[in-house]
Amino acid sequence: MAMEGPRKGKVLDIVDGAVLRNVTFVVSESGRQRVIRDRAKNVHAFVDGDLLETFALRSGESPSSGSLARITYDPYTMRQFIRTDCAQDVYEADLVIATPEGVFARLPPCAGTRSRGLRGLSIVSDADDWNG
Repeated sequence: MAMEGPRKGKVLDIVDGAVLRNVTFVVSESGRQRVIRDRAKNVHAFVDGDLLETFALRSGESPSSGSLARITYDPYTMRQFIRTDCAQDVYEADLVIATPEGVFARLPPCAGTRSRGLRGLSIVSDADDWNG
């Protein structure tokens, strides 16, 4: 979605995957409360960042394991996006990859965990390739 310019607020494209840099994870608390109250979905949480690249995924391709942490959000149980490996709130990340299988962010390892290399996603051979 365009955040500025003549197409502000309009969906620009629909893609399989996207790589973003300088990302902020945004949750509108009033929108979240409306979801809880009405038990109806509304757009109140999103990932905001600089689009680096979009890509098509080949069958079976995903960053299912890697140095990227899986990110999730559920308005009924969470006030903020969280990383699934250690349930810490996430407010920003330097790199995010969004795929049909989920959203993955490059973040420091959780205390007591090991960082693993990316496998299976040919668009990103190594997360360090995206330091740009």
